[in-house]
Amino acid sequence: MIMKSRLTMLVVPMFFSCITYGDQNVDLDSPEGWAMAFMTASAQNLGQEPPHSVNLRDISISVELSSIPRLSKEQQRIGFGGFKDEDLNKSPAFGRLRANIGLPWNLDAEISWTPPLQINDSKPDHLWGAALSKPLINNEKISIGLRLFLLRGGVIASVTCSQDTISFASYTLQNTAGCIGLSDDKLQMDHEGVEVFLSFNNASNILPWISLASSNIDNSVKIDAPLEVGRERATVYSSGTTHTLSFGFNYDISENWSLNAASSYTPLDVQRPNESSDNDDFWNVRLGLTIRY
Repeated sequence: MIMKSRLTMLVVPMFFSCITYGDQNVDLDSPEGWAMAFMTASAQNLGQEPPHSVNLRDISISVELSSIPRLSKEQQRIGFGGFKDEDLNKSPAFGRLRANIGLPWNLDAEISWTPPLQINDSKPDHLWGAALSKPLINNEKISIGLRLFLLRGGVIASVTCSQDTISFASYTLQNTAGCIGLSDDKLQMDHEGVEVFLSFNNASNILPWISLASSNIDNSVKIDAPLEVGRERATVYSSGTTHTLSFGFNYDISENWSLNAASSYTPLDVQRPNESSDNDDFWNVRLGLTIRY
């Protein structure tokens, strides 16, 4: 049984690697769709703190760093419908810079950007976001706020043909597609959504909160891989809706400085080739530091 499984993993990619195909649409719970949704969840443009009252032209600048869970070898087997290993463990963390400015009607406008720093053959590609938030209810016990957000851009990485893959001979179990050089793959992580915050007001410097976000994701990955039999160029598309539950707290260090900590959970389903359905959810931790002017 094990020998048959290994033979299938070897033969299927060899067959498909002889074909250069174009556009392909996959379901969100397919191995490819799940992987794109998982990576998009790692860069999801969620709020760093609950919406709060702002004055006109109030300015704040913040930095955020979040964890990216490491995937197992089975979880990384997403190519060709779940038969080929891909290198998805590129970076253990994701970061971004944010700038906010107060607008009329108690609106807070935000723009964010991720610097194109290269880590392990991967780097962000024009990855930026925007958001608009507003407090809706505020009393002595609770506050409720609304945040609209979007993110555009992606990441460039050698996923199809990684450095580890090309170190092995073509059409072996470690290089089933016949890679002869690093691939130039681009994952587009476009999404937009809405996030509702509930915070619990108190007299201390610590403000706990929870939020629920719904995101419409529009993912694609452009594959450009040099293979033994030619060059594979293809684009895989996937779209759908994800929901994310977050909880965290803000700690006011001083009048102008605050520390933010949060954890986010995004349920994700995946249907693998063995016809079994599994829950490979996304869960991370986020830390941020904000200065207000």
